[in-house]
Amino acid sequence: MLEDDLRTLFTLEAEADQPPSQISVPAAGRSARVRQRLQRALTIGSPLLAAAAVTAVIATSVALGSGGERTPSRARPTMPVAVPGSASWTRLPAAPIAPRNEYAAVWTGKKMIVWGGYSGNTTQYSDGAAYNPATRTWTKLAASPLTARILPVTVWTGKDMLVFGGAGNRSYSDGAAYDPAANTWRKLAPIPSSLGGNLTGTGSYAVWTGKVMVAWGFFGHGRGAHGAGSLAAATYNPATNSWTTGTVAPAQAPTFGDAFWTGKEMIVWGSSFGSGYVPGLQGATYGHNEGFAYNPATGKWSTLPASPLGQPGRNLMLAAWTGRYLVVGGGDSSTGLQKDAAAYDPATNSWMRLPDAPVGFEGNGTAPDIWSGASVITIENAVPGGRPLSLDLTTRDWSVGPKAPVPGRYEARELWTGSEVLVWGGGVPAGNSCCKTVKPGYSYTP
Repeated sequence: MLEDDLRTLFTLEAEADQPPSQISVPAAGRSARVRQRLQRALTIGSPLLAAAAVTAVIATSVALGSGGERTPSRARPTMPVAVPGSASWTRLPAAPIAPRNEYAAVWTGKKMIVWGGYSGNTTQYSDGAAYNPATRTWTKLAASPLTARILPVTVWTGKDMLVFGGAGNRSYSDGAAYDPAANTWRKLAPIPSSLGGNLTGTGSYAVWTGKVMVAWGFFGHGRGAHGAGSLAAATYNPATNSWTTGTVAPAQAPTFGDAFWTGKEMIVWGSSFGSGYVPGLQGATYGHNEGFAYNPATGKWSTLPASPLGQPGRNLMLAAWTGRYLVVGGGDSSTGLQKDAAAYDPATNSWMRLPDAPVGFEGNGTAPDIWSGASVITIENAVPGGRPLSLDLTTRDWSVGPKAPVPGRYEARELWTGSEVLVWGGGVPAGNSCCKTVKPGYSYTP
């Protein structure tokens, strides 16, 4: 069982039925980001709203007492600052492209590649660049055959960056592959209309198995959840440039979440939002946490057992894959920022509670969080001052790193190079809207 396997690594801090630890944060301080993400999910599949997707998602303003910024509670628990080793931040050299939010990004093993995204209220991009941390140099990518867009799904194959779908003035079904060795693009077979025709970074999921890309959470152009897109998973094979429809899932894909490849299955963990009330957006609630696993070889779907973190849904949860365990925790909920965590073992189909963090925190929200090989790391942890938060799975200790140069950065990808975390782009709240684009990038060495 997982508990036996992890007993030397983790402290069994609470029984599975213990209520989640939480920190109260005023609703106005949480609402701007929740509202933005939900509006994207609710509008992306509608043919009537697709043309206005970017302005509806990005430029929406609501009268908030805090101006859309995160507001700390009056009383937070004392936070021990245990900076591991020589943890530090280093500014990256200026990129040759405009800073942006919600772009596609992959780590190739040598370079960080970024493409697409948006800045301001309406500016979308179809260009990209590659950053080499060994030489601290950027290189512009060749012109892409894809039009400007935000949040396409992206995987790294070991040779190419595959980019599909995304949204902008409309939802997209086309795709392309970028080869960094040759600095060339090639068009790919589009997402089949039989599946709905669109994948996007909010509500859609994709992983690379070593041979094919497995995708789920297709959007259509009708009404209802995911625009009436197919519930089936599908695979894309770059060797044959073809799509194959898989098995229909037992439920709709989570509205927000992350996906991971275990070596046998795609695991998706997230929250599906329901009807009710979310601050700043009428008609939605935080819903419920849920997880699914799909084996493309057998076509079998399974539902993950209920986690010890409870069923009520959360926004911006931490989620990271260690190579053996799925570690999740934290996030915003209707009761505030959470500080609990848990590990799921797909081999035994079981969960175990992990030690609570010293403070409520958020995960990345735009992409999976970091596994360094020893620690799970989240950069955006909602702590005043913007300090990285790490859970060392050997010592069982949480630690807080040095203050981030740009605290509260949203919608930026964070990529692990093997020795440091690269953080570029993203934005910070500006008045009642999100976000003012952040120009400088940084690396974080834990």
